[in-house]
Amino acid sequence: MDNRKSARLRGSGESREFWLRLLIPAILLVLLVFLLVGYVPREALRPAIVVVGAGLLISGAVGVRTGIRGPAWLIYGVILAELALLLLAPAPWRGFALLSVPVSAIGYVIGKELAFLGYNRRHQASPSTWVVTGEAIDSVADAKQRAFSQLGRWESLKDGRFVVVLGHRRFEAWGDAAEGFVVHIGSDGRDPETLSVLTRVPHQNDEVSIALDTHGLTGWVPQGVKVPAGVAEQALDGFFETQGPKDLAGWAWERGAQAQELRFT
Repeated sequence: MDNRKSARLRGSGESREFWLRLLIPAILLVLLVFLLVGYVPREALRPAIVVVGAGLLISGAVGVRTGIRGPAWLIYGVILAELALLLLAPAPWRGFALLSVPVSAIGYVIGKELAFLGYNRRHQASPSTWVVTGEAIDSVADAKQRAFSQLGRWESLKDGRFVVVLGHRRFEAWGDAAEGFVVHIGSDGRDPETLSVLTRVPHQNDEVSIALDTHGLTGWVPQGVKVPAGVAEQALDGFFETQGPKDLAGWAWERGAQAQELRFT
């Protein structure tokens, strides 16, 4: 299936993964600083360091602020504003206008990873607390009411993936009420191999499109995994009842590579 992306669930080695993901931008930043120290004249070194420092702080703040939900376009606006400001400034500042582009990209990546680290630490798995679209709720009744209210008006292109979590158990849906959802349940969110996808019985293997973002990226899925909103609600109700995939008449939960591939980013 063309244009399809699979996603990885967060593992238990979260801190280690965080530092590994920061390794590349950190190396690029160190190389950039060495190049500045080695090739920029001494009288212009201080403005260059100011550009680097300010660019990192501003873009990093944007990454922290927008890293979970976006909007992604904000960083492009920041880069354009920095370019315009430096190009209009006198020498030697004008000469470092292009330097702001890689610096802002590095800062944004670092800020985004910090945002995800903070989000994951705030939403650590609890065996007794339901987390509905990012909100922790202790009462099962309140969690269920909120989940059904949210799912009925959910639009993944605007709101992201619909997720309900209890401990390490996860219910996920991508889509909207009008077009239908691709529904997953994972018995252990740390292990993507526990993912199951809901599919119609008998199989409907003809492929249909599903929008993955607002920029026109499209995935192709078997027709049988595009679940009507009513069936998605039944699956959600079953998850609250059993904390796992409950049997539904005319539908089956399937595990394996396809279940992982159909969990779009």
